[in-house]
Amino acid sequence: MGVSNYNITSAAFQRERAQDYELSILTGMDSFAYTLRDRTENRLLAYRSYSFGRDERADWSAAIVRLVEEDPRLNGLHHGKTLLAWDTPVLTLVPEALYSPGNPSAYLEQLTVIGLEDEVRHEHFHELGAELIYAARRDHILAAERELHSLRTQHVAGGLLTAWSLRSRRLAHQSVSCSVRENRLFIAGHDSGALIFYNTFRYDTSHDAVYYLLLAYQQCGLTPDRVPLYLSGEVTLNNELYNQFYRYVEDIRFSTYPTPPATPPELAGIPSHLYFDLLCLG
Repeated sequence: MGVSNYNITSAAFQRERAQDYELSILTGMDSFAYTLRDRTENRLLAYRSYSFGRDERADWSAAIVRLVEEDPRLNGLHHGKTLLAWDTPVLTLVPEALYSPGNPSAYLEQLTVIGLEDEVRHEHFHELGAELIYAARRDHILAAERELHSLRTQHVAGGLLTAWSLRSRRLAHQSVSCSVRENRLFIAGHDSGALIFYNTFRYDTSHDAVYYLLLAYQQCGLTPDRVPLYLSGEVTLNNELYNQFYRYVEDIRFSTYPTPPATPPELAGIPSHLYFDLLCLG
């Protein structure tokens, strides 16, 4: 069995009002997380973060079915809007001027091996001026879409890169941004809105994570004692990862969503940067 990191619901949640709700989901081989928002009042209703156990990762499709069946906020409900995002390291960005429709797999095959069991999908991001291409297990995507009644499936990187780019452009400054999920970092560098670096890294220790973060600064040509780091995801002020980052980066800030949903009392104690990536899906 896996571990529920957070599983909190507001008393305002009503199953009969599911059509008024927006469900934003982020999943991958290691984890499953979602937020539930009342669209009529822009109010957060629920947040859940779950880490799959070893046996669940071995039979992922069955695990996602069980999670939905056991969750009263999901089972038997058709929400007004459902956004499903994948956290997979198999992705690439292709500038729109260089992208030719028809065979998106070819762009990924230059970087990695695409298996017969994989499905390649792509989406255009106007703000990025690029096509985002990614691959995930076909049976996983289909199982999640079937169980969650998703109207739109995307890669989490698109929402994050767009939000980070808009912030960098608005502030007209250089920055490095990092999202943490399970034992993986997604890091990007921006200069006044322009994307200058992005990559994903899996780490085993906080020292490994620091190495990858400083590598990103180096690749961007930025100095950690002058350029701010924006953090989001599973990192807090009192954990080891933050403490290690702070040893090398002088200015650390937590990412904030420009128009965040109102927070009910039950969820007031949860820092909003924990679910920042989910807010960026809308």
